[in-house]
Amino acid sequence: MADPTVIECASACTVTVVHELSLPPLQLTPEEGAQIAVAVLVVWAVGWGVRQLTRLIQTSGPSTEKED
Repeated sequence: MADPTVIECASACTVTVVHELSLPPLQLTPEEGAQIAVAVLVVWAVGWGVRQLTRLIQTSGPSTEKED
């Protein structure tokens, strides 16, 4: 949290101003960050699995090469 700036008036008033940069991605807790990381890894793993399955299906089909 930012340090507050205190402004004292000549009369009996005090004004406190707090400057704070508020960006939601920077306010994640470690648990929330871990959940996002796990979700990204799961999506990546599913995509990799689909790619491997596609390659397996393409290479295990009948051969189209002519035999001599």
